Amino acid sequence: MAEKKKNKLFNSLEEIKKELFERSVWPTRQEVLNQTVVVVILLILSAAFLGAADYIVTFLTRALLDGSILSSIASSKIALALILLVVVLFVVYFAIRYIRKNRYSR
Repeated sequence: MAEKKKNKLFNSLEEIKKELFERSVWPTRQEVLNQTVVVVILLILSAAFLGAADYIVTFLTRALLDGSILSSIASSKIALALILLVVVLFVVYFAIRYIRKNRYSR
């Protein structure tokens, strides 16, 4: 009985070793580096987008509560720049989405 348990344990360990080192296809160092760069860039872009969106929502909420929303937006160069940034990011997002959708439908 003890021999069967040992054999099962060793067989399981052998299967694990084969699965990890013989059957699996690991990415190359360059692939890992490329994917890491993509993740970091997307992280920075999403952080900038969320930061800009948070700033705009906070700004608009304060302006609405003060009652001077149009004059506040027109006088604030930062707010205008952030609004422009958000619009550009939306356009880029939907352009990429449109290109990807049409690439696979051909």
